[in-house]
Amino acid sequence: MMASIQALNHFLKKSTHCLNTYANVFARHELRLTDNLGQQIRGKRRGLPHTPIRSVPQELPLDAEEATHRTSNAESVVPSDLAELRFAFPEFLPKPVVQHRDRLCEQLMRKDLIRRRTVLEIPEFYVGSILAITISDPYAPGKVSRFVGICIQRLGQGTEANFTLRNRVDGQGVEIRYDMYNPTIREIQVLRLEKRLDPHLIYLRDALPEYSTFAFDMTPEPHPPGQEVPLNGVKVVMKKWPWTSKWEIKDLQGIAQLSDLPDYRFINRWKTKNEFEKYDLMKEYRDHIPEEEQLSIWKEVKDHKETIAEVRAVERRKKLLQQTVKKT
Repeated sequence: MMASIQALNHFLKKSTHCLNTYANVFARHELRLTDNLGQQIRGKRRGLPHTPIRSVPQELPLDAEEATHRTSNAESVVPSDLAELRFAFPEFLPKPVVQHRDRLCEQLMRKDLIRRRTVLEIPEFYVGSILAITISDPYAPGKVSRFVGICIQRLGQGTEANFTLRNRVDGQGVEIRYDMYNPTIREIQVLRLEKRLDPHLIYLRDALPEYSTFAFDMTPEPHPPGQEVPLNGVKVVMKKWPWTSKWEIKDLQGIAQLSDLPDYRFINRWKTKNEFEKYDLMKEYRDHIPEEEQLSIWKEVKDHKETIAEVRAVERRKKLLQQTVKKT
């Protein structure tokens, strides 16, 4: 009995020594990678040539069979003419959380959205478009309030869809969030239709003021029908660090090079970045709606878009006829 206890103690001591050795090796490896990354950042700022870090594992090449299999799965089920609707009408997609989904409730909500769009004309706009919103306000002069700003965010599904406009008024940044299907909204006017590089523009809060300043008497810039929506590839210049959020951690394309940021903030970004997320096979399923279900939704939206366009055209012709009759 005593011999077995002594053997067990000896085994535990050896295991502890091995674990400590491996921990020291991993710590030295991480420290060496951190030093190399810091040298890369400092060399890039000084204009030195880029040298890759050899210790970072490279992605293994795929064999021919697996590559062709992945390519075939990457083909979209949704046609190209319907695929663009997911960016213009994102509120028609249900929530991707499986526990919160109800097929009957989703169908009834889509019909309600279409019914509301027949009452209020909601034009096509994206994050980065400049809008003018007119709402009923009992406390404003004329009982009407109007706000002009750039759309920095779109959130929510169904009747909970909302968007946020940002502008600068008297030197102060002002943001107003509107519910898209709020009955107090009287008019949504698109002054400039365009897209941006990122899905949101929240970082304009820490950018220079000229990127968030728009005149309230801005003249609308008509977009030719049938043409693609232009992409504004401007990269905003940020104010001096610190900011309201860690923008260097997020992969944002619309921010210019961050030159005055301390080196350790870039190193922390490298540590916190999840490089193995691309191998998560269920991530896309958890965050997105399957394309087979999207196909029926976008067909319904396309039919509504065509019918409502015809109705609007008939209404415009009636107004023109009434105006000509009054003039004569």
